Amino acid sequence: MRGKGFILLMSILAILFLCVSDDGLAQMKKEGTFSAQEPALITSAGQSADTQMVKVLAERNRILHQFSPLGGTEELQKVKSLIIVIGGSTKGMGAAGIDPDREFSRIQKLLGRAKELKTPVIAMHIGGKARRGDLSDRFIALVLPQASYLIVVKEGDSDEIFSKAASKNHIPIALVTRIAEAQEPLKSIYGK
Repeated sequence: MRGKGFILLMSILAILFLCVSDDGLAQMKKEGTFSAQEPALITSAGQSADTQMVKVLAERNRILHQFSPLGGTEELQKVKSLIIVIGGSTKGMGAAGIDPDREFSRIQKLLGRAKELKTPVIAMHIGGKARRGDLSDRFIALVLPQASYLIVVKEGDSDEIFSKAASKNHIPIALVTRIAEAQEPLKSIYGK
């Protein structure tokens, strides 16, 4: 009887294993292994309002952070991780008094300093399709190669720009359906 129970258990496990694709297994493993320390610097790459939403998620989940949409390299000295919220907004940049080239330069310097300090970069794109286009894609192309972890609303990945970059560069990625669901991987990263 004991032998039959073991065989049944192994058969069930084998079926479950076969039902999960290789990509699914890799994603599950990746999501479970990445962690970062507090405090985090939350900043924008493109000055969209999405940065405010990430701030709310961090506050709701008691993640210690410094919020600075125009954060610079000097602020990285005071934190242990960097959350960059990607989403270009001409209106947001106009309100901040900067143009796309100046914003691009700021993010380049910030990423360069993060690399020097070995500060993990959590890249988030939560604006979906509405936050895609030439302006946002320019910031996406800049940030993705240096990301340590990606949190993306699936609708914004309809062309698979994030999932392909994650696969190519071995970056853990959490694809979520809605913005509110982004808090789960965020909480997990910070052990909340």
